[in-house]
Amino acid sequence: MRHAPLPVVLIGPMAAGKSHVARHMASHYGLRHVDTDRLIVSRHGPIPELFRARGEAEFRRVEAEVVAEALDDPQNRECVISLGGGAPMSPLVQPLLSGRMVAYLEVDLDTVRPRIRGNTTRPMLQPDPEVRWSQILDERRETFERLATIRLDGRAPRSVAQIAHDLYAALGEPQTSVLTARGKEHTA
Repeated sequence: MRHAPLPVVLIGPMAAGKSHVARHMASHYGLRHVDTDRLIVSRHGPIPELFRARGEAEFRRVEAEVVAEALDDPQNRECVISLGGGAPMSPLVQPLLSGRMVAYLEVDLDTVRPRIRGNTTRPMLQPDPEVRWSQILDERRETFERLATIRLDGRAPRSVAQIAHDLYAALGEPQTSVLTARGKEHTA
């Protein structure tokens, strides 16, 4: 049995691979997976359309509502919840993460470049996805780091399986863990 409190919430920048890691955790370690972006899409339609039609402020309100529901749902106790990249920036979401197990998936532009190059579906990355992604990460990094109880090295060439294994191992530790860039664990 895991010692760390669940659910664990995965945060990090757009295209970091949070949903992929959560799905791997579900399929290999028996933890349920909830993707808040998918919940938003199932209720409100595609995120880019919601963003355009209602604006960012309304999107963030809807996002916070979905995150709160996912965190409060008793069915999600043994769960990995992946959040959209901007969710942790919201003053509506940050208090919801207080006292929770929050894993920050750290990546760099070299890792995400193949995932975002030429992307036209993510409104926050327009008009130049690589430049905007870097700017957004610079703006959000401190918040990701501050909210995290676990930091995971998600930079290439690390695989989803390696990252998920690191997270699963960290969940077994009774104290706060930080997984460094070399994959060695230090306790705080």
